[in-house]
Order: sequence, then C-alpha cells, then structure tokens
Amino acid sequence: MAKLTPEEEKQKKAIFDAMSPRGQKHILKKGYDEWDPFMKPKEPLAYKLKQEAKGEKVSIDTGHELYERFFAERKITDYSAQYVKGVLEISQGLFREQDLYQGMYDFSCWYEKWCKQEEGEE
Repeated sequence: MAKLTPEEEKQKKAIFDAMSPRGQKHILKKGYDEWDPFMKPKEPLAYKLKQEAKGEKVSIDTGHELYERFFAERKITDYSAQYVKGVLEISQGLFREQDLYQGMYDFSCWYEKWCKQEEGEE
C-alpha cells in the first residue's frame, strides 16, 4: 500500500475504530498495514460499456461481470431460472479457469461447429 499522509492515517484509524469487532478482526487477519480503506470501488458494468462505446479498452474483473455482460448484450426476454443459473455458473467457472467449465465451453464450441457442418452436408 502507498504511504499515507498523517491526515489519511488519522482517517484510517478512525474508520478502523468505528468498525465492528468482527470487521476489525477481519482487517487484522489480513494485516492492518496492508489494508487500504481509501481504495476506489470497481467500476460498474454500465460505466465500462460506456467506456467501450467511446473506443476505450476495458477489462472484466469478475465472473459476475461476464454474466452481466452476456445478458446485457443478448437482450434475452424469455429465459428460465435454470438458464440463468447455468450462465452464472459457467461464467464464474470460466473466469476462475476451472477445468470442468473449460471442458463444457470447448465441447459447446465443437458441437456448434459440428452442427453447422452437418447442416451443410444435407
């Protein structure tokens, strides 16, 4: 963490003191010196989409953002709870680079290509 000014150090201490004992315990477990209460929050997806529209490069930080982007771009109006659950599960699995979800993705890509080849042969 970057060096804090004396004023920021006072603010940091005040924030820490105002926290619940459970919250303080969590901070102490990770290390008070490493804790940055002034960290900026992650950008919401809507803001990132606006940045992309302007031609700026934007990264996806979580599997949930991948899930949100999928639904924002697909504009699906009629879907089941199971469909939503599946999208959330695979988006998080792919983001975390889990083999189970990579296998599902690879198979889906292969299957789509195979179906198109089958349609072309008829």
